[in-house]
Amino acid sequence: MTFLRRWTLQLVRRDGREVRSLPLGGARPLVSVAGTIIALLGLGFLGGLLTAWRTESGRVLELEAEVAAHERELERMNRLASRLNELEEEFGFLQAAVTAGRPAESPPVNVVLREGMEVRSPGPAEATTLAWPLTQRGFITRHFGSRPADSREGHPGLDIAVPTGSYVRAIQAGRVEEAGEDPIYGKFLRIAHPDGLTSLYGHNAWLFAEAGDEVERLEVIALTGNTGRSSAPHLHLELARNGALLDPLSLVADHGGRDNAGAPAERQPE
Repeated sequence: MTFLRRWTLQLVRRDGREVRSLPLGGARPLVSVAGTIIALLGLGFLGGLLTAWRTESGRVLELEAEVAAHERELERMNRLASRLNELEEEFGFLQAAVTAGRPAESPPVNVVLREGMEVRSPGPAEATTLAWPLTQRGFITRHFGSRPADSREGHPGLDIAVPTGSYVRAIQAGRVEEAGEDPIYGKFLRIAHPDGLTSLYGHNAWLFAEAGDEVERLEVIALTGNTGRSSAPHLHLELARNGALLDPLSLVADHGGRDNAGAPAERQPE
């Protein structure tokens, strides 16, 4: 005699007034129902995980966007800080040009202010004389035509060592042909004078004149520096007439320039 197990599923109302019985024919339907319930629970759990993953992914993307925005802002601030440092340095040069006292060893001059620059008013006898290009004595560290042992080319000008920020003056009245920056001369000015003469002032830290400007004799046109191919602060003065290089020391007035031994610079024949 075989006994079959039968299962009955009873559904009871909350108030207990009604009970319904659903006979189940065997174990298979119960297993099927249980499997369905478990599958539904599993799908619900997976759905919850998927929703949470999508939420976290969206949050991660938002955070990455915020980080990228902060990095861009930081880069912009770094550029602004760098530019501010440059402006502060340039302002220091300007302030030194306007407020600094003239060295005691500088020759006496009559000063006239024109657009924040220093201008000397020469006497009639000085109008055609080529003036010393600095307000300080300076030390001549390299002469015209001098040549290092490892070079075949002679030096095209005169190097005068002075502190950074010293006043650079036009040796004669003229018109600025070029004003800019060069890999060799650094920040430089080239001035055209009468009789085909040109003068070049190199390695400056700051320029006060632009191309096309008319400058007067002994007008402050720049501040010395160490720009371009230079190992120390100095002024490079280069003279030419009709394209031919000249020895500056043989032409400029002797206002106390000294050689690197401390002796007054000797004038040489042209």
